[in-house]
Amino acid sequence: MSSVFEKIRDVAGQVEKGSTADLDSRAQACRTAKEAVLDAKALVEAVRVQLAEAWHGGAGESALASLSDFAKNRDDQAQDLEDSAKSFEVVRDALAKAQREAGSRRADGEALEKKLNGVWDDLSRGKGNLVFAWAEDKAVKARALVVLADLERIVLGYDAVLLAEGLKLRNKTGRVWELAGSEKRNPAEIAAIMLREIPGFAELVAKDPRLKAALLSGDWELLLRNREIAQKIYDYLGFKYVADGDYYTTGEHSMQSFLGWHDLYDKLGPVIGTHLDETGADGDNMEFTDPKTGKQYRLELWKGSYGFGGAYGGEVGFYTREPGSSDPSGYFETARGDDQIKVTQTIYNKTTGETYFTNDGQGADGTDKKHFWNLAIRTDSHVDPSQLGQRATIEVRDTGMRDQLYHEMTRWAAAHPDQHLTVTKTTDTPPALSYTWEK
Repeated sequence: MSSVFEKIRDVAGQVEKGSTADLDSRAQACRTAKEAVLDAKALVEAVRVQLAEAWHGGAGESALASLSDFAKNRDDQAQDLEDSAKSFEVVRDALAKAQREAGSRRADGEALEKKLNGVWDDLSRGKGNLVFAWAEDKAVKARALVVLADLERIVLGYDAVLLAEGLKLRNKTGRVWELAGSEKRNPAEIAAIMLREIPGFAELVAKDPRLKAALLSGDWELLLRNREIAQKIYDYLGFKYVADGDYYTTGEHSMQSFLGWHDLYDKLGPVIGTHLDETGADGDNMEFTDPKTGKQYRLELWKGSYGFGGAYGGEVGFYTREPGSSDPSGYFETARGDDQIKVTQTIYNKTTGETYFTNDGQGADGTDKKHFWNLAIRTDSHVDPSQLGQRATIEVRDTGMRDQLYHEMTRWAAAHPDQHLTVTKTTDTPPALSYTWEK
């Protein structure tokens, strides 16, 4: 059986194997690629301007539009690369901090081991006595166990940063995907890391009696005022506060983005304290298939009360499934890349017309405001959820997808007149529709 000192050396050695230089190189590679992408965009834009002077008519305008789309795509890719460079830098800095702290704990462990060896060496030379040596042995090893526990905390903290930033990286497309490295973590692994964070949450709460009271009463606003707790909640669950609108929303990198959607989730509502109006409650969902690719899509809408009546709001979710696939659990992946949608969602009082708040795409990574999930929740127990209406504008990648989504939503609305869902096509540039939902 290995001694506590061997374990200290082993754990410290694992941390020290990481390469901050490699992470820094990856961040620099992202920015180098970003510059190359922007150079390509500038070249395309220059060509488009020159051709615009001579190209006219349907074919010419179509070609120019394609060049414009290509240039915009380069902007999106450049933003992905910049965001990825920042993620690599966050991981680099976290690793450097972990290595400094691990080196310090290794030195502490070596000092304790040296002290313990000295006690037994003295005993072998006739100095001291056996009782003292055994007592000192237990005391030193107890201190060494504290050092080991601290080392494990350091590793856990770094692993938490790696998970959060890794999820952001793996949601990127194009060249960034290769830079992200390994396969996605499985749900069990994510759950294990989150469970290991519980002692850290408990320690934070123990330091501040107000946080304990907030936890017992479910006062999430007070909990989220603690920066460390707020950051952990954002890293794992993606929830963050939007001060301008006084509501909470979710980031693209949240754990929910990895777990996708199962029909079972809606059935868990009472357990997690939600009471919602929801599309698909009777098994009839808003789904359509792209005739060109065979890819399947689902739109989900929710509105009502959250947090056992302590909050209210709404959600718009968009999910995908590969051609020909099916799952009895109703599993869909969260929409990614070009499949993501830009949603502006407003929650209002359908009787008085009062607008409570609007989420215009907050929570999305980058500046395009495209996401798989537009969520907006406000903490207030005095709003009657039965009086909530939801209206939204949804922008998609092209008019073909917009038209399919429109036809499916109007089909569903006709099949469920009690839902009072009204859908309207709005613009072709960008391809968009809007709706009001007043069940």
